[in-house]
Amino acid sequence: MLLKISIAFLLFVSTVTTNAQDLKWIPFKWAGDSVSGKYFDKLGINIPVKINNIPANFNMQFDLGAVRTVIYGNSIKPYLDVCPDLKNKIDTSKKFLIQGKINPMFTNMNLKMSTTSFKDINVGYFENFGSKINQDSILTNSEKHIGTIGPDIFQNKILIIDYPKNRISVCQELPKQYKLATFQPFRNDDGRIKVPLLINGETQYLLFDTGSSIFTLTTSKEHALKTANAKVVDSLTVTSWGKEITFYGVKTNKPIKFGNKVLNGSLIYFDEKETFGDFYKSANIWGLTGNVFFLKNTVIIDYKNKLFGVL
Repeated sequence: MLLKISIAFLLFVSTVTTNAQDLKWIPFKWAGDSVSGKYFDKLGINIPVKINNIPANFNMQFDLGAVRTVIYGNSIKPYLDVCPDLKNKIDTSKKFLIQGKINPMFTNMNLKMSTTSFKDINVGYFENFGSKINQDSILTNSEKHIGTIGPDIFQNKILIIDYPKNRISVCQELPKQYKLATFQPFRNDDGRIKVPLLINGETQYLLFDTGSSIFTLTTSKEHALKTANAKVVDSLTVTSWGKEITFYGVKTNKPIKFGNKVLNGSLIYFDEKETFGDFYKSANIWGLTGNVFFLKNTVIIDYKNKLFGVL
């Protein structure tokens, strides 16, 4: 009997290992910087990317709080000048809205992240945005920050974010070991997902935004002060799409949970000007949450079945 059990156990371990190895992992890098005089080593997530057949190294911010994947106009401009095939992919008949302005699209683009390719996709061309790249350095080995990876390219797939190992994976079927995660249904209106968190004993839906790497969560001042001690224990001034906003942090009265899991953090942030107040209301969300709550976990976003998992 012991032999049979041991063999069964070994077969199980072998299957789990095989499933893990079958995944194609895409490594990511944390970008660090100072905000309000404080240094954050995990300010944003950048993923190395190859674009079409351009012999240059790029990276893009991994931002599930954005609506779509975009390439920054100022940054890509010198490549348009030397790569006519890329310039010809700009289609002014296909448009998208960002920051209140209409922009055209790149069509039939190929993005490659490590060994994972996203082929023949449409990518936003965000005109007059991003840092300019010197013409003399466009083909050097250094990575150039070129845009944002949004949730649009992951729809109808399963996205795994392994925070402890700094990597993501995209698959169609979830390996067995990840099925052990705690799962909750999420809401998905425009590609961006809204996850249920238990806050002050009540279920609230928050936009999950991997572009937010400083705050545990942000919400309106009214919601924050109903849930936390009124004493401000932190403040941070950040730049969001070119605008400076000061957020104030207050400590929650009760742990914040996802299902039965207590999450990593206890501060709720708000800004006095209620910059995002109209957005919270129109999106029908309590607030935004990002990477901080989940840095010790692996997150599974099953876009196919609208399930959010935390392992």
